[in-house]
Amino acid sequence: MRRPMAALGFSYFFALVIASFVSLNTAVVLAALLSAAFAAGFFIRPIRQNRQAMTALFAAMAAFLMYSAKEMLVCRPLREFDGRRMEISLQTLDWVQQNNSVPVRVVGGGLPKGAKLTLWLSGRDFYPQPYDILTGEFELYSPNDSRSGFARGYSKAAGVFLNARAAGFDEEGVGLAAPESRPWMYNILLARRYARNTIMSRPGAGDAEGLMAGIAFGFKEDLGSEIKADFRAVGASHLLAVSGLHAAVLSQAILALLLLLKVPNRAAHLAAAGGVFLFMALTGFQPSIIRAGIMCMVYLFGKILGRQPDSLNSLGLSVFAITAVNPYAVNDVGLLLSFSATFGILVLYPAFKRAFGDRLRQSEKRLPRLLAGPVNSFGLTLSATAPTLPVSLLAFGQISLISPVANLLMVFPASAVTVATIMAVALNAVKPLRFLSAPFFFGARAISDYLIRAARLLSSIPFSSIWAGQTFVIVVIPAAIVLTALGKALLGWRGARVMALWSAIALMCGAISHGAFMKGVTEITVINSGNSAAIVMSRSGYTGVVVSGDKNSVSGAVFELERRNVRAVDFLILPDLSDRSAFYFPEFAKRIGVNCLITGHDGEYSDTLDALPAAGRLSLENGTLNFWDDCRAELNDGWLIFRIGLTRVLVSPTGGNAAALSENERQANIFVIAGSPPKHIAAVEAQAGALCCSADTYRREIKAIPRLSYPLYNTADKNITFYTRGRGDITVKGGSTVDFD
Repeated sequence: MRRPMAALGFSYFFALVIASFVSLNTAVVLAALLSAAFAAGFFIRPIRQNRQAMTALFAAMAAFLMYSAKEMLVCRPLREFDGRRMEISLQTLDWVQQNNSVPVRVVGGGLPKGAKLTLWLSGRDFYPQPYDILTGEFELYSPNDSRSGFARGYSKAAGVFLNARAAGFDEEGVGLAAPESRPWMYNILLARRYARNTIMSRPGAGDAEGLMAGIAFGFKEDLGSEIKADFRAVGASHLLAVSGLHAAVLSQAILALLLLLKVPNRAAHLAAAGGVFLFMALTGFQPSIIRAGIMCMVYLFGKILGRQPDSLNSLGLSVFAITAVNPYAVNDVGLLLSFSATFGILVLYPAFKRAFGDRLRQSEKRLPRLLAGPVNSFGLTLSATAPTLPVSLLAFGQISLISPVANLLMVFPASAVTVATIMAVALNAVKPLRFLSAPFFFGARAISDYLIRAARLLSSIPFSSIWAGQTFVIVVIPAAIVLTALGKALLGWRGARVMALWSAIALMCGAISHGAFMKGVTEITVINSGNSAAIVMSRSGYTGVVVSGDKNSVSGAVFELERRNVRAVDFLILPDLSDRSAFYFPEFAKRIGVNCLITGHDGEYSDTLDALPAAGRLSLENGTLNFWDDCRAELNDGWLIFRIGLTRVLVSPTGGNAAALSENERQANIFVIAGSPPKHIAAVEAQAGALCCSADTYRREIKAIPRLSYPLYNTADKNITFYTRGRGDITVKGGSTVDFD
């Protein structure tokens, strides 16, 4: 078998990706089926003799078994502590982040020792150093990444299954003690802090410096949401994930410098490997950089030992090493983007180069020879970006139509920013050489400004990115994998590459046709935002938002809008200015533009909205408002009523009494309930309902809801989306139905 680690690593990795999208029961069933297939393979001679097939079967079986075991033995037992208060001792693992969170591990108390948690602080003057010991009473609750502004599975990818906060939301009762000694990793954390502070303390530091810190060292907290959205829209999000590009550039830079200084070849390669490992530590051992670092070090050690490493084997080894330790690492978007881009370069680019670049270079005419370089560069970019399309669709719900062009314009400048920023920070740390850091800082800042402007300009081009639903992706991706496998079986690697290319083209065309089919369809998404109401309504490029409740509704809506690359909404409705969502409106307005602010009842937060940015301000108290031609909204005794053509949407943002509505108003196609259900809920007749609630609220409130004649979905686990063409027709996707038994 030519590439044993490629067969093992890729099979294991892809099986884990599938496991992350199915239920635990399904994962167990798949593990059992694959175990039976692997055992049967020993009795079927053609399979037994095909070592590659047996390796792939074994790896897939092991992946599903590992994922299921992790879920049953680690994740679910820890999630059982959701909603409990406990006396525990925690050790901090990093500095307090800008969002007042800090990773911790359990060192004493009723939780398993070593369990990793995210501790959320109140924001008062309480800043423990890394490896300090915190002792006290803490409230435990399950992470909800969608409300925290993170991608699905972010917490699991970091090995975090529980969040914690001080009981009573105040750290006054929490004891703080320094450890007897701090481990060697503390010095790395000091270096990381020094690197960030050095960059962000520059005079006039702003977006460019935030991008420098993000690209070079993986610091995301200084990156503005608009910059992230721009990079996402043009298909360049992988540049913000410290990955193979950074490791390769750094290792080659170190190697070139040492060889220039006449350092022996083996010593230079060994020093470059050490530099890569140090860089992995400085970037926080993120999965994407671990993948890249392992590949780089395999290559460098191969050179030391006089052996030619196989890149596909190295890639397989790296992803296997990462996911064998933490199966949930497949939820890390940076790792998925890094892996898919690297896979595309290794598999697709050689075929492209032979088909186009080499032929042009061998031409007798001068012009084709001159075009060979640019064509190869474009082919390299296309090969790297095409496999990332499914990842972008799954993670962000959108693909970029100008991604190859954007990456062609941005990849090499991003490499320059990485090298220049690292050199600037390193020189700044050596006092006699500090004056030499200025040109590197200047160059890195200038190029970062260019990257920000390029992303902003390209993302502003009409149809630069297309929104597509995940259901479409889940259908297309397996089909693409099957077609690629058939191409490999019938025509070899050339056939696999051709089918992979056509699959990417079909994926893009499918996304475009999906967008065309959705024209005229109103999409109503009820966000997973705890006990608060956060509703995003969109149609034909127009978007409106309803928020009510607390900070969760605002942050949930912002995250969903940024995920869709929506920069401004046509309207934002705040039904009641007494609830805390109105208090957090400034946070919304800072990140998302508001063309028209629509408010309901005046309340204690009314005055806070007067001086805030909004192109227009209207009140629902004055009667019915019309928008989008056939859409109307009105507020009636705390109830929000939408009419979209013949489709009626009834929203209960603050409870209330359903019996107070007229008989006509109680007739609805869609019924949305936030928090506690209203009185006389059975009086509402609907085609489908959505209950906005957290997991603990769901368990409590569902007991008080009588059996309804229509399906009632809940947002405890995920968003719910309703589709209508305004004819009284609705289609429901996402969420799970309430079981009244």
